[in-house]
Amino acid sequence: MEETKGFYDLCVPYNKDEKILREICKELVELGYKTIAIEQVFDHSKKDNVKRAADIFPEPVNIKWLQDEFKNKLKILQRLTIIYMDVAVAHAMGNSLNLKKFNLVAGQPKTDAALTHCCTTFNGDIVTFDAQAGSRIYVNRKAYQVAVKRGIFFEIKYSPLIVDTNFRKDIIKIAHNYFVRGKSKSIIISSGATNPFELRGPYDVANLSFIFGLSEDQGKCAIDRFCRQLFLRAESRRIGKTIMFVKSAGPIVFSDSSSSDNDEDERMQKLELKNEEDVIKFSKSSDSEQDNNEEADDDDEQPNKKKKLS
Repeated sequence: MEETKGFYDLCVPYNKDEKILREICKELVELGYKTIAIEQVFDHSKKDNVKRAADIFPEPVNIKWLQDEFKNKLKILQRLTIIYMDVAVAHAMGNSLNLKKFNLVAGQPKTDAALTHCCTTFNGDIVTFDAQAGSRIYVNRKAYQVAVKRGIFFEIKYSPLIVDTNFRKDIIKIAHNYFVRGKSKSIIISSGATNPFELRGPYDVANLSFIFGLSEDQGKCAIDRFCRQLFLRAESRRIGKTIMFVKSAGPIVFSDSSSSDNDEDERMQKLELKNEEDVIKFSKSSDSEQDNNEEADDDDEQPNKKKKLS
């Protein structure tokens, strides 16, 4: 399993211009990010992309040069965002081999029915939306709760909020819908930035989360802990059932089982002797108390007898 560290930015759109992509990665390193995901987009809603084929989804782009350049500075993952309108995408995803080559899979529904499907049965990791495309569909409470139980996370992108005020209104409305329907559970915040000027530091993003209705703890987790949980969930989906080997980082100390058993027996014997002594002391004290009570009763009876005799 690949190792990742916070802070996270799990949505950096892929750009064919290597210079721009390199500048974005440099800016992310300077801001303090350790793990990012390069996003590819596949539009399943187009008729040309729904053709009958063995695998309609594309292979991951070659970013080996970028991973080698930022090897010790940045962990670079690959992500595929699927835009779709109907549930027919589920069949294509089940027969795809290229889909397993991506570290993360996100669903971007364009209709209410697709949004419900994305929350309940979509075999992915993230539910996202495109504010620039004028997406104004809102999730209902039941679908939101099902998505949280399945381990799916809802993504909010902050770069459109910086670019245009119209996008800002739509993003805040969708974020507050998440707050009303599910108390902003399982929310991650990504940039979606297409140039370095749209990027912000992790702590600035955490403060920005107050606009989205998130608490202070949720804002910090949205760029750190929740992203780590999302990555682990995605790895389990992608790899499936596997055998894990645990390697020790330090020296292994073997203990003698016989000596430990003898020590345990001695401790038990001491405990039993102590309990027996307590029982004996308790019985002696109870006997003495009983004798004292009998003597007191005899003293009370003797004056009564003298009165009768007189």
